[in-house]
Amino acid sequence: MASPALLDYNQALSNNNHIVGPLIITFAVIALWDINQQMRRANIVTGGWLVLSAFIFSAPASIYLILQAVAGLLIIIFSLVKGKVVHQYGGGWRSLWQKNPEHMRAAENQQVGSR
Repeated sequence: MASPALLDYNQALSNNNHIVGPLIITFAVIALWDINQQMRRANIVTGGWLVLSAFIFSAPASIYLILQAVAGLLIIIFSLVKGKVVHQYGGGWRSLWQKNPEHMRAAENQQVGSR
């Protein structure tokens, strides 16, 4: 988001970065929580758009093209890294259709242990 001001990008590329930059940050912050880790895949799309937009909005072989493409590729690479899941949750929507979902078994075990 800072590169358009620092490197004097053209208006179209600058607008693109001002839109995509906050999206990347938003998706990354949402993906910090264990339950939302799949949201990191949204940054694969935004990183791909950064690479593609470098070719659409800037002249070939310019420094803008290189910086934009490298930034997009780094975002894609970091989005592919899966974090460690620390907590386990109730199973999501699929637990609604299971006969004896995991969170119900855990609650029963907790009640038996407290007696």
